Amino acid sequence: MRVLVVDDDPASRHVLSAHLSGLAECVMCGSGTEAVEAVARGIVEGEPFDVVFLDIIMPHMDGHETLAQIRETEETACLPPECRAKAVMVTSMDDEANTLNAFFDGQVAAYLLKPASRSELLNKLSVLGLI
Repeated sequence: MRVLVVDDDPASRHVLSAHLSGLAECVMCGSGTEAVEAVARGIVEGEPFDVVFLDIIMPHMDGHETLAQIRETEETACLPPECRAKAVMVTSMDDEANTLNAFFDGQVAAYLLKPASRSELLNKLSVLGLI
């Protein structure tokens, strides 16, 4: 499994990466711009991501904007829907409006509150059929 972890907080990126250790190849990005570039590069190299963990609140380009650009990149590359990355929004805020926006507007597969435990993370991946 190939995973992209996108969060402007280095500690949060490393926690998710540590939880995924041994289960996935993790690529970490500190911004939405880096994430869109990583997704495009993965598609071009024939190694698209299976799942993208996106922090909702980031400077310059938030998680919603980042996901919209990722979806546009996948669409432009003619990646079939079943081959597109599953998106998991991650946030420290229990914000129902952001959650609903993420699910309905952003084609999000799951939602995690920070700090997510390893068991919560693995449960989400299992429900998504990734492990």
